[in-house]
Amino acid sequence: DLDFVQQFVSTFENNTANIVASMKKAYENGSKDDLKKLAHQLKPSLQMLELETLQISVDIQDDPEAATAETIAAIEKDCLDAVVALKAEYNL
Repeated sequence: DLDFVQQFVSTFENNTANIVASMKKAYENGSKDDLKKLAHQLKPSLQMLELETLQISVDIQDDPEAATAETIAAIEKDCLDAVVALKAEYNL
């Protein structure tokens, strides 16, 4: 039902925005452990929507050295694009 979809999209949008913002800070601070944990937290959301950047998140979890400003930006863009697409599809 539409209420469920609206709640899902809102939760996805808020959670991924918070995690990606934390990933940016962890990257800037060189916190490899935090990057691994945050990438792990992000994986289920990316997997649920079958987003292309799931593999980037897996790579960062396995090896935080894989994180770059560009890879984190790609995850952010993928999440934002998914939210836009979902909102358009369900007229939210």
